[in-house]
This record gives sequence, C-alpha cells and structure tokens, in this order.
Amino acid sequence: MKRQGLVFLAFLLIGASVFAQETITVIFPKHEADLSGAFASRVKDFETASKVTVNLIQMGWDDVNNKLTAEMASGGSAYDVVEFDNGNVAAWLGANWVEPLDAYMPKNFTRGMIPGLVDLFSGADGKLYGIVWNNDTRFFFYNAAMLKKAGIANPPRTWDELIAQSRILQSKGIAKYGMAGFWKAEWALVNDFHFYAYAYGGKVVDKSGNFLFKNDPNTLAAAQLMVRMLKEGIVDPASLTYDQEAVNNVFLKGDVAFLSQGIPGIMAYAQDPARSKVVDQIKVGLVPGGKAGVSAALTLPEAYAIPKGSRNKAAAWKFIEFMTSRESNKKLAQAIGILPIWTEQYTDRDLVKLYPYWADFSRQMASAQGLSVITWYNNFVDVCIAETQKMLAGKVEPRQALNEMADLLKDYQGKP
Repeated sequence: MKRQGLVFLAFLLIGASVFAQETITVIFPKHEADLSGAFASRVKDFETASKVTVNLIQMGWDDVNNKLTAEMASGGSAYDVVEFDNGNVAAWLGANWVEPLDAYMPKNFTRGMIPGLVDLFSGADGKLYGIVWNNDTRFFFYNAAMLKKAGIANPPRTWDELIAQSRILQSKGIAKYGMAGFWKAEWALVNDFHFYAYAYGGKVVDKSGNFLFKNDPNTLAAAQLMVRMLKEGIVDPASLTYDQEAVNNVFLKGDVAFLSQGIPGIMAYAQDPARSKVVDQIKVGLVPGGKAGVSAALTLPEAYAIPKGSRNKAAAWKFIEFMTSRESNKKLAQAIGILPIWTEQYTDRDLVKLYPYWADFSRQMASAQGLSVITWYNNFVDVCIAETQKMLAGKVEPRQALNEMADLLKDYQGKP
C-alpha cells in the first residue's frame, strides 16, 4: 500500500506540473521562403528550452491581418504574440493595441540590431513595440544565362531597358515574358504600387498625411509603366491572378527573365533542383529606375508584438526573445536564407560562405524604403487595391485611377 501511495503521489505531482505549464497562442504568417517548416521547428526548440507550450497559428498574410484587426479592435485576449506588420505601426500605436516591450527586455537587448528595424517599431514615446522576425527587404533578380544567350551584356538599369531586353528575349524564344507581377487583389498589390512609385522617385503621402500621388508626375509615370508592360505583353497577363508565391514559381520555372521584387531566399531556392529549373542561372542586380542612376527597393519588415489583451505577457516575451535571438537568426538564415536582423551576421564566416551574394544585397539596402506610415493605411489599401486593379484591367487610365484614389480618401487628407 505504501508503494502504491508513493506512485499515486508521483502521478499527482507530474499531473500538477503538466497542468501548471504555461501555454501561449502565437499567430504570424508563414514566411515566403519557409517551405521546409524551419520556423515551426524553431518553435519546437523554444518549447523544449522554456517548458512553455505554444499554440502556433500560421496562415496567409491577409488572413492573419484580418483576424488580428478584428481581435485587437474588440480588445480580445485570444493571442499572446502577434504579427506586427510595418504597414500597421501608425494605426496600432495610435489605437494603443500593443504592449511596450521595454519592461520585459534585458538592458541593451537591441544593441547590435539593424537600427532602422528598431526605429521602425518604436513609438514617439521612445519605447519599443515590436521585434522584427522577418527582415523582408526585396531584391531584383535576373536570369543571367538568358541574357547571355540573347547577347545582352548587362542587366537593365532602367525600366525602358528592361522592356527592350524583354522584347529581345521574347523574339528569340528565350523567355515567354519579361517578368510577372503579383497583382492579385490583395495587400501585396499595394506593396507593388509603392515599389514602382519609389523606383520612379515618387511618394504616396507625406509625414502629415497629405496626398502626394495625385499630382506627382513620378507616381503617374510609375502607374503608366505598370499598364504599359501589361498591354505590351512584357508582363505575364496572368499577373492579375498571381500572388507572390506564384510569381516566384514562374521565375524559378524559367518562364520569365526578371523578378522585380524577390525575397532573399530566392537565391537558395534557385539552386535547389527539386524546386528550380534555373540552377546556376540567377544573379542579383539593382532595381531598375525611371532613369539611369535611380534605384529603390521595398522593405517590408514584420515584427512580433504582445497585444494589450494578452494574459501571458512574460511568457510571450520569452518566445519573442528566443525567436529573435542571434542563435535563432543564424539557424533560420542557414536553413532558409532569411536576412538577419543582427548586423554582425552579415559578416559571419559561416553565413558569408553560404550566401556570398549578400554582398550584392548590401548595395541595394541603402535605397530601401518602407510602406507609407499613416494611421489610415488599411483604408488606403482597400481603395488602392480596387483602383489599381481597374487600371491594370484597362477600365480606367492611370491618371484617372490616381485621382479616384485621392477622391475616395479625401476624408483622410492631412491626417498622419
């Protein structure tokens, strides 16, 4: 009986420890390059190290954003760690939806991180509200083997050169199209709207929330370029139905010569015969500009944040700290080629050996720009998607599309 009693007591103690183990719910999109489940694997490592159970929710970016907008607006407590997108910084901080992390972070925790990524998710109060998990800067890739076969010596420096080179490649039967765009009716289309505007030296709004695109000749030229490339068959006409993953796949199949906004992991996937038909053919170049000497890439960093409604904030911070640590950053870079958030890792011997083309990435980093920082960004997205799709479908001219955007958003004029 005594032995049975001890066994029973041990069972109770084990059971109590299981029930006492913390559980957090984490929601963030699946990384575009994570075809092998590298992030989920790292989450398992966190569970083992911390004894915290993670209820992990991953789905498409738009679905995550829609869920979070509804949950955060209601003041709910369903999530402990959430996706905090750069496009939501102004709106979320203005609505007081996320917790400042300063009270949880060790002193000097962000020392050594890329300063711009820290600044982007900091508030006017000087506090930090998000730690970047996805340093999502986009780069221009081209099929060097195709260009060489066509007798083209160098990648395009301007969009006019890209159009001219595409015509040569198409006329010789080397490429079906010059490129493809992710112009499906979703958030990524608005990213592309920013991208082309920046490549022409345009802007969307100023810091006070005043519209610049309505009368900006550079943004108009960018919109006209998008329409022109589609009309002239430079861009795959199926682009109106393509998301980012589809565009990556078209490029890796060798159907197009150029990828205007590729994730950093594209180079790694291009070398994988299981995923790519363009092994040893891809190189990195600067984004073409509206004129020679102009270039601008789009950076779309995504952070982890703790919502105000979380009931497990301390455990949520443990997760963020683990997943954004130097160790995690390096492991994920080695596994799927993500860009680190720690500056030292760009000269890390192991990573430089694995990714020598990071030197080419660094040339573009200086001209990288983020999305418009406005509290009404969600409203802008809805209008921009609708009007840009109408423009690309040939229902309205580019100038009319920009005017319509401004008219539909006139109530937000001058609001930061």
